[in-house]
Amino acid sequence: MKVFIVFIALLVANMTFISYQGDLNRYIRLQGFLKAVAEEAAAGAALYYDETAYSHGVMIINREEGEKYIEYLVSEAGRKLSLKEGESLSAELEVFDGRDGTAVQGVSPWVTVTLHLNVSDLFRLPFLLKEQVIRSSKYELADCKPGC
Repeated sequence: MKVFIVFIALLVANMTFISYQGDLNRYIRLQGFLKAVAEEAAAGAALYYDETAYSHGVMIINREEGEKYIEYLVSEAGRKLSLKEGESLSAELEVFDGRDGTAVQGVSPWVTVTLHLNVSDLFRLPFLLKEQVIRSSKYELADCKPGC
């Protein structure tokens, strides 16, 4: 009987460990996917610039076009993730290009995209609860001098 009780205890401990490892692997892959989407969104949004201002030598990022591009990427990423009802993927765009008079000497224009994924629960174990994954990426136009 002692051997049976020890066997059951080891079985429960191993099943807990295997479940945790599988869920953690899925969580890490999800973070990698969201990071790739955030980097693609930031880089793509930064490449939409105001052509008229650029012809005058000033780099102004076109926020509206960038938001459309990010919206498209977020919808495609949500489709690939097969989100269930109540789960959502959203993006937040932050642009710094000196348009509002906040140009800083020596600082190039940049775009930051932050993705928020809200899910039911990523881990099956009852004592672990992870319902939100947040990843962000920043793309800086390094070759652009301030005021360009």
